[in-house]
Amino acid sequence: MNMKRLFLIWMVFLISACGVPEVATIAPTPEAIHVSYPQALQAWADRFSNCASSDPLVALYYNQSPSLDRHIFSNEVVLILGEPEQTGPASYLAEIGREQLAVIVNAENAESQFSSEQLRSIFSGRVLNWESDLDKPIQVWVFPDGDPARGIFDRVVIPSGSITSQAMLAPDPGVMLEAIAGDADAIGYLPASILASGNPTLVGNVKVIQVDESLELELDQPVIAVTTNEPQGLLRSMLVCLQAPSP
Repeated sequence: MNMKRLFLIWMVFLISACGVPEVATIAPTPEAIHVSYPQALQAWADRFSNCASSDPLVALYYNQSPSLDRHIFSNEVVLILGEPEQTGPASYLAEIGREQLAVIVNAENAESQFSSEQLRSIFSGRVLNWESDLDKPIQVWVFPDGDPARGIFDRVVIPSGSITSQAMLAPDPGVMLEAIAGDADAIGYLPASILASGNPTLVGNVKVIQVDESLELELDQPVIAVTTNEPQGLLRSMLVCLQAPSP
């Protein structure tokens, strides 16, 4: 066997030993979805995260925004509480669930239910002391003007009046929960989803006041997702996940 043939056999053996090189694949790029929401819907934003946690193709970016008063971008979804007063001409609205505003007092408070008129009298300042203990002044807590939960509560509970000037302002639901939990004479309100997901120790120190059925129905409001167009792809999947009942 001559040297040339030996050389060719050696080259074939070398190429076979190297095998077929792997072809590199480009990883898919995550899709950015911007979620804007008011503080009252913090629990819904958390659910959005849960829906996206199992999909590596979703990259979520959050922005707390109290109202729908600006342009919505194509890769953005805005969560709002209650029926929107107005939206842009190209907006698409989808109800993803319901949110109940609950009237709460400290767990040590002897009161357990109020009529619509009693609540109106308390939050407007016409009644200043607890009926169960006339020596104890009522401390009303509300959210700031512009907060969607405040707007709904004022419209439903005191439609023709105004909040008492003695009311304390809670800048966010966490402060509201902490304030009511720490003061036996305090009264306020919170979205039920906040009570379901809040600090268990604080939640255990408040109780929900029973109200008239008609008032309870009025305090039950839709949670709406607003987008520029009908959602498609991953965003649609996220909204369908949100519409599913909470585990």
